[in-house]
Amino acid sequence: MEEADKFIAGLDSIIVRKIFYNIDLAEQTNDPKLFKKLQSGIWEFRTRYAGLHVNEIDRAISLRDEYFKNKLKK
Repeated sequence: MEEADKFIAGLDSIIVRKIFYNIDLAEQTNDPKLFKKLQSGIWEFRTRYAGLHVNEIDRAISLRDEYFKNKLKK
């Protein structure tokens, strides 16, 4: 969650509000325009604001790989 917090903190406050609005909406609906399964447990959360797509798929994959690598070491 620390990585997600850093990502959100670097965004404009209007975009952050849009992201949180879409999170609330995604919790209540099954809209593939907002939340889509990509591969092996990786989900893409989509937010579009002022023509910009806000997502961090590469970062999510990297974090997942790092998590499992560290988990295997224990």
